[in-house]
Amino acid sequence: MKKTTMIGLMAGILASLSLVFIPALSSTALAKPSVTIHNIIDLTGAYAPIAIPSEKGGKDYLSWIAENGGLDVDGDGKGDVEVRYKWAEFGNVDARFMSAYKRFRIRKPRPTVIEMWSSPNQEMMKPVLERDKINCYGIGFSDPQLYPPAWNYMDCWSYGESAAGAIEYYIDNIWPKRGQGIKAKVVHLTWDTAYGRAAIEPTTRHGNKTGKYEVIGSRFCSLLPTDPEIMAYLSDFEKKGVDIIWSNSIVHTPAVIQKGLYKLGLTDKMVLIANLWAPADQLLKIVGPEAAEGYMCAQPVYIPAAEPNEPGVKFAKMLNNKYRQEEDMPNIQYMRGVRMKANILEAVRRALVGIMERDGVDLAKACKKITGKDVKEFGLQTLAGYTAMGTTTKYNSAPAGKDDRRLANHDRLIGIRNGKVTVLSPWYQVPRLVPDEMLEKGYFQDETINIHYIVKGE
Repeated sequence: MKKTTMIGLMAGILASLSLVFIPALSSTALAKPSVTIHNIIDLTGAYAPIAIPSEKGGKDYLSWIAENGGLDVDGDGKGDVEVRYKWAEFGNVDARFMSAYKRFRIRKPRPTVIEMWSSPNQEMMKPVLERDKINCYGIGFSDPQLYPPAWNYMDCWSYGESAAGAIEYYIDNIWPKRGQGIKAKVVHLTWDTAYGRAAIEPTTRHGNKTGKYEVIGSRFCSLLPTDPEIMAYLSDFEKKGVDIIWSNSIVHTPAVIQKGLYKLGLTDKMVLIANLWAPADQLLKIVGPEAAEGYMCAQPVYIPAAEPNEPGVKFAKMLNNKYRQEEDMPNIQYMRGVRMKANILEAVRRALVGIMERDGVDLAKACKKITGKDVKEFGLQTLAGYTAMGTTTKYNSAPAGKDDRRLANHDRLIGIRNGKVTVLSPWYQVPRLVPDEMLEKGYFQDETINIHYIVKGE
């Protein structure tokens, strides 16, 4: 074999290895104890448009932690612990997801918390994670992960709760027909997957309980829908008198829907509201300001395009300027990526403090002793009110009880108005849509169950 060929082969091998193990090193890292966090992410499949900018924010945050000497455990402003980051890309393929999980599980150090990027896979993993006592930090928010509570934590509320809060807030405060005693007609136009369907049952239940709207149907589209596919649905919606379309998909699907509404002249007759994975800033770039006008989505973080002076936005800008210098960053997804990694590391930090206090050991021994149970009980379960470097609101009060596995319970409506990304609502607590059977079985007894959204502040 030629020398140049061998060099190329070795370079390829090293590149592939870098996909699963990237230590975040500082100049003094080798002299410090370490902790490891894990991620199974989709950077090439259906979730790529939102996963890529999220991971940019997350990795820049890890670089900042490393540059400051590691994770600051005792709060003195100095890094104490090296953070190592192992990740795998699964391309939205179930077999690859499971292979990555098995690989992480059998290797040392044993995972305590794994960031995961897929509602179907997170649902599939629920009994496995409970058996292995490994926490899921879930980026998919389907209801079955929450009920009954186990080891699946979710970065936010459930998709159903976010949808219900956004729809109800819109009806009460923005809908042109508000105050006329009319019940709004809602349809879901989404993917035929566990993720895509996740908001249908909860919003149907919420609409029935509040009496403010009725879910009159659901229609399913392909992962990469075409204009004719979507426009056929929209014409039918017009005949049925639909007021609100909800889409639980990824930004390219709502982009096609919004463009279809514009082409058919329907933007004054019905509105499209989508979940957080269809951020307004990205949709605006895809379809342009004229077609995007009127679009809305729910978001749990501060918005760089609309709130440049918020502390969390300034922090994200500093990260991008220091490590990436990309013109389009930070965007909403970059902000969310910072929040994800900040939440995970704060949970780990609190676990280390808890171990030292419980067992009377030093930091180095705590790093060796840390388990998923420690991260669960000392860390993830205690994150209510944590603002993750100012990326989100101080009003967040989840987990709200011992059975709650949500790590946020507040939203705002964000939309396109006059061609610009605009904040359309104050922060509000989303409805708490615990299934009745869970309450009957004795779960969530230490929580206040609110069926309506609750406005908290600007």
